[in-house]
Amino acid sequence: MFSSALFAQLSSPINFGLHAGLVSTKTDADTGSFADVKEKADNGMMIGAFLRVNLNKWYLQPELNYVSRKSQLEVLGESYDIKTKSLDIPILLGYKIVKLPAFKLRAFAGPVASFKIDDSFKSTLGEVDEDFNGAVWNAKVGAGVDVWKLTLDVDYEFGLSDVSSEFLKKNKMVNVTLGFKIF
Repeated sequence: MFSSALFAQLSSPINFGLHAGLVSTKTDADTGSFADVKEKADNGMMIGAFLRVNLNKWYLQPELNYVSRKSQLEVLGESYDIKTKSLDIPILLGYKIVKLPAFKLRAFAGPVASFKIDDSFKSTLGEVDEDFNGAVWNAKVGAGVDVWKLTLDVDYEFGLSDVSSEFLKKNKMVNVTLGFKIF
């Protein structure tokens, strides 16, 4: 009876959890006629909450995440650091490829609305004036594993709209998150 009660809790139609992880971001730049430009990925972090609505093998997962991204550009030997902080709202549609009581292998994809909280674009000479957009659209595709109440997700997120109206264009991100389903 104990194992039946445990498995009944694991297959709840709704899960709520918290997750945090590493965000590796690379920002594309419109460099015009400059040929000597290097775009480098740098690591940031993400912390947030998710709600998973389970529909047999399918699920819908809205999230609310605080994300701190970093990336670097090198133009003609001059180094630039790009830092953004945002509130991201992904709406993911997922499919459980393997669905066992205490183990699930999942695939997911969906849009991400990203709302700017703070940003900076600095060189070794000081702050660079860049007009960051207040909101951008991204999309993500990824896979995850659930073992009991733990979740591990790896996804690729790419920009659908530009980060700024001037120099900086779309972001490309790899996210790795570890979470815990509270219920």
